Amino acid sequence: MRRRTLRVWWPVGVILLIVPACTTPVDRAQPLAPIEPGQPPQYIFFNKSPTAAGSLAWRQSKPETFTLQSCRELVETLGTRGNEQLRVGVSFVFSILEDNPEVLAVSLRNLLAAAQEADVPVLITLDGQNWWSSRPDLWNWWDPDLPGYDPDNRWNVEWTGWGPEHAVKIGWRNWGRQLRVRPAPNLASPRFLQEHWKAYDVLIPIIVEWYRALPADRKYLFGGVKVGWEASINVNAFYYPNGNRIFDEHPDDASNDPTDAGPRYGWTFGVQPLGYAAAYTSGVKQSGELAKEDIEQIVRQYLLQCSREAHRRGLPTDLIFTHQGGTYSPWEQHLSFNPAINDYSIPGWTFYTHDPPECGSLRADLETAGRSQWAACEWWLGARDERGWRRHFERTLCFKHCRLITVYNWESFRKIPAACAAVRTLVERAATARL
Repeated sequence: MRRRTLRVWWPVGVILLIVPACTTPVDRAQPLAPIEPGQPPQYIFFNKSPTAAGSLAWRQSKPETFTLQSCRELVETLGTRGNEQLRVGVSFVFSILEDNPEVLAVSLRNLLAAAQEADVPVLITLDGQNWWSSRPDLWNWWDPDLPGYDPDNRWNVEWTGWGPEHAVKIGWRNWGRQLRVRPAPNLASPRFLQEHWKAYDVLIPIIVEWYRALPADRKYLFGGVKVGWEASINVNAFYYPNGNRIFDEHPDDASNDPTDAGPRYGWTFGVQPLGYAAAYTSGVKQSGELAKEDIEQIVRQYLLQCSREAHRRGLPTDLIFTHQGGTYSPWEQHLSFNPAINDYSIPGWTFYTHDPPECGSLRADLETAGRSQWAACEWWLGARDERGWRRHFERTLCFKHCRLITVYNWESFRKIPAACAAVRTLVERAATARL
């Protein structure tokens, strides 16, 4: 394997970043890029929020919103489209258990066509965990007056103890503010997973066909597919004690809901821990005390299955990215970075508070697994000025072999001149790198 030296300019001096270039067959334990010669570029993707307003916003249920101009707008605002070393592109999350898969298929085709015409790379997320409001046939186990009622749906949602009698009816999420969400899914439920694979059957062949048809000198337009969106338990659908009673007494009024929960309390978020259903269903554990290590194993299995099924449908392993959640400071009280790592993908995580070199066991977990490639699948490390933004970008891109950064979200980032200037400077400096 030959190597290349990339000179990355920091505010002071020069750092030599040595990264491998692919001239040998793909190693299942360390997927490498198939694009010859050398490697694909590094990417900075900008995620377009599925809830943003405006004429250029994207809605997965409205295929007509994925337009050429909505892709061009990113390049026009940034003032750059990148180069062979560092490219900028768009990212979007398809919530695969919401909306009809055939409608999602039209939206996906429109997005890929628009990105290709605009010459803007694209990263696609396929997430089945966070949003499933439109699937009461999977979660409604308690109300015969609502669609989808089936008492057996207790096996598709999480429990607060060892048995379906502990099934939950509601969850809470805090993405800047607390909101009610549908009950946390059982990540090991066969029915829940089967609905993932049905969506994969529709959507992944579209991506594979598009990618294979790209000319060799335009393969860079496909940044990859991300499976999961902060995949975890007790994070994006946590459960307050007596949550079912709270829901039953105030089904449409969240004004008196508890609010004291969060990562400062460790992996349980300081509330009633979930994970019993997935542990029981998967065989990880069926009695005793549920531990952080059990949750890690469940999340690992879920991301492994998602990655493997994506690969089975034709995606190269080096273009599949996992996105694990539950990694917070204080690091020792939360999940390690290991669950994201499997033989069918490049591992990825979220970064909002710390640059990757300061993130707990991240370096050790990668090195123990024999990995150098990774991804900052959700990222926002802001600063007061252009130099500060640039330093955060550089500290991420230069940590081991970072394949990509995905900034959440474009609608906020585009309003910060210093942040946009930082990206332009990074692109300019990358263009002067010598192989």
